[in-house]
Amino acid sequence: MCPLFFNEKEIVLPGQLLAEGKFMNGEGTYMIGDKIYSSQIGFAKYKEGEISVIPLKGPYIPKKDDIVIGIIIDIKPNAIDIDLGSGFRAVLKVSKNLEIRNLNIGDVIIGKIMYSGLKGIILNHEEGFKKIDKGLIIKITPTKIPRIIGRKGSMINLLKKETECEIFIGRNGLIVINGPSPNNEFAVASAIRMIEKEAHTTGLTDRISNLLKKWSEKYGK
Repeated sequence: MCPLFFNEKEIVLPGQLLAEGKFMNGEGTYMIGDKIYSSQIGFAKYKEGEISVIPLKGPYIPKKDDIVIGIIIDIKPNAIDIDLGSGFRAVLKVSKNLEIRNLNIGDVIIGKIMYSGLKGIILNHEEGFKKIDKGLIIKITPTKIPRIIGRKGSMINLLKKETECEIFIGRNGLIVINGPSPNNEFAVASAIRMIEKEAHTTGLTDRISNLLKKWSEKYGK
């Protein structure tokens, strides 16, 4: 195994050496020879041979295959415009296979980006696209979304298990929480705000677990 020069919870700086050897350099890094360096402040990550850096803060940058949440702002004969926040607007092209009779301006939807580039942002209507009928919608810093999900889904599964809420997460920073009661939804929202604020600290999973335990003791599930 070639050497890595960072720890999982360590905040790395631009120009910091992260790895040397047979690695691929991913987002937020650059390579000189066989050495990989960070190009931004953030958390370094190793996954399947690739080194990347997740920035502490920053705007959402749309990418192909991202799952996003948006709000319908216009419905035309051949396309639907969707606001993704942060100044980005996506287009959902209307086809024979797309059922739009139940879609209206102001509806919240979740979908997958099939193209992001000079032609704009286009959503895929055949895979993962659907209207979210109810729930509490919140917005967080997009770079904190991976921490909300956690390693192999550990954090999001904890939130779902302890509150019995359905949680939709968009890479663009929008999250919809749909629970059995407003109390459950606000418990998840409070936990997410804590994760967003303390994402760079250790022991966060235990603190979130304790927060939800106190909430459960006070209000019940």
